Amino acid sequence: MKHSIKKRFISFGVIMTIGFIMLNITITNFLMIPFSVKCWTMQLDKIADDIEKLDVSDYEFREYMEHVEEDINTRITIVDGGGYVVASTSDTLKEQKILDKNNHAYKMLFDNKEALDKGETFSSSKTLGNKNRDGVRIFLIHKVGTDRYAILSRSYRSLQNSLKITILFEIIAGVVLLALGLVLVCRWSFHFSKPILQITDAAEHISNLDFDTRVDVCCDDELGKLADAVNRMSEHLQDNVEQMQEDIEKRKRLVRNLSHEIKSPIAVIMGYSDRMKAIITRNPEKAVSYCEIISDESNRIDMLVKEMLEFSKLEQEYGEPKCDKLETKRFFGELEKRFYQENPDTVIQFKTEYDEQDVIYADYVMTERAVYNLIRNAVTYATGEPPIIKVSGKRNEDCYEFTVYNSGSFIPDEDIQTVWEPFGKVDKVRGRSKKGYGLGLSIVREIVEKHNGYYRVNNLEDGVAFVIAIRIPKACNIQ
Repeated sequence: MKHSIKKRFISFGVIMTIGFIMLNITITNFLMIPFSVKCWTMQLDKIADDIEKLDVSDYEFREYMEHVEEDINTRITIVDGGGYVVASTSDTLKEQKILDKNNHAYKMLFDNKEALDKGETFSSSKTLGNKNRDGVRIFLIHKVGTDRYAILSRSYRSLQNSLKITILFEIIAGVVLLALGLVLVCRWSFHFSKPILQITDAAEHISNLDFDTRVDVCCDDELGKLADAVNRMSEHLQDNVEQMQEDIEKRKRLVRNLSHEIKSPIAVIMGYSDRMKAIITRNPEKAVSYCEIISDESNRIDMLVKEMLEFSKLEQEYGEPKCDKLETKRFFGELEKRFYQENPDTVIQFKTEYDEQDVIYADYVMTERAVYNLIRNAVTYATGEPPIIKVSGKRNEDCYEFTVYNSGSFIPDEDIQTVWEPFGKVDKVRGRSKKGYGLGLSIVREIVEKHNGYYRVNNLEDGVAFVIAIRIPKACNIQ
C-alpha cells in the first residue's frame, strides 16, 4: 500500500524525533551560553555578598576562596581603593601586588568607584589576550568593606568546552533515541493499524455479501467501538439479506401460484366464449348457461384480485394496530350474526364459547377480519353429519387466544406450515370444488404478526383447530 497509515505513522514518528533532536541541539548551541552567563552573574553576586560578611585576614576567608576557586572555577581578588592586591586566588596577582592599569578589572574599578562606594555592583564580559588560550571572561566588582573591593572573574572557556561535549552527547543520544523511537513507532503503528486492517477486510467481505468475517478487536477505545459497530452491522445485514432472499423466494412462489390460480378461470372463460360464439344463434338457452359460467369465473378472478390487494395492503400496513376496547359478548355476537347472514341455508352447527366478562384490547377491524377468515376456512373444509364449527376465546397472559375448530379430516404434518403461505392449499390439485382462494390464512398470519401474537394448527381426532393469539398493542399501555 503506497500511502498506508502504518508508513505514515513511521514517517511522522521519525521526522518528529529528528526534529526534536535538531531543535534541542540548536537551542543548546545558541542559548546555553547566554543562559549560563546570566546564572553565573547571579552566582557571582551571591559570592560577593558572602565575602562581604567575612574578614579578609581570617583563615575562614582563605578557605572560602580556595573552595570557590576549586569547586566553582571562580577567581577572587580583593583590592583596596588604590588598586593594591590585598588577597587573591591568582599567584600572578599576588606577585604583582597591584592591578595593571591596562587590566579590564582595574578600569572597571576606577570608572565606577563612586557608584561602588554607594553599594552598587557592576558586571561585564571581556575577550582577553589570545582567544584560544584565555577566551572570554566575565567580571563582577562589589564593595565588601571599608576601602575593600572584591573582583570576581570566571572564564567562558570551560563553558565552551562543556557546550561542545553537551552537543556531542546530544547527537549520540539523539541517534540512540532515533533508533529506539523507530522501533517503538513501528510496533505502535502496527498495533494501531492492525484493527483498521481487520475492519477494512471485514468491510470488503460485507461489500461482497460475505457476512462470516468478524473483527476481533479487544479494546474499549474508539477503534473497539467501531469494530463492534461493524460486527453488529454485518449481523444485521446478514439477517436482512436472508430475510430479503426469503421474501424474494416467497414473491416468486406467490407469482407462480397466482398465475396458476388465474390461468384456470381465464382458460374456462376463453373456452366458453368460443363455444358461445358457435351456438349463440342456434341454441340461445345454451349460450345463456355459458354466460353464467363466464360470469362465475369472472367473479372468481375478481375475488382473487381483491384478496391479493388486501394481502398486499396488510404486508405494507403503516404504524401499529389501533387500540380498541372490545367486549367479548359483543365481538362473538357479531361473528355469529355475520356467519348466519353469509350462510342462511347452512346445515353447519355453529357454536361459541368465551367468558363474557373478558375484554379484548386490539384493532377491531383487523382482529375481526382474522377470526372470520378462520371461520370461512372452517366452512370450506368442515365435514360430518352435521358439520360442526366451534369458535372459542380465552385469556392467556397478555394475549387473547382464539380457537376455530371444524370437524373433518386432519391436515398432513408436512403441510402444517404451508397452509399459512399464500395459496398454500392442502389439496395440491387446487380443485375447483372448494371456494377458497388460498389467501385467507395468509391474511390471518399477517394480522397476528402485526399484533406480535402467535398462530398454530392442531390436528384433533375428529377435526382441525386453528389457534391465533392477539397480543395487547403497545399503544394501549394497559397496566
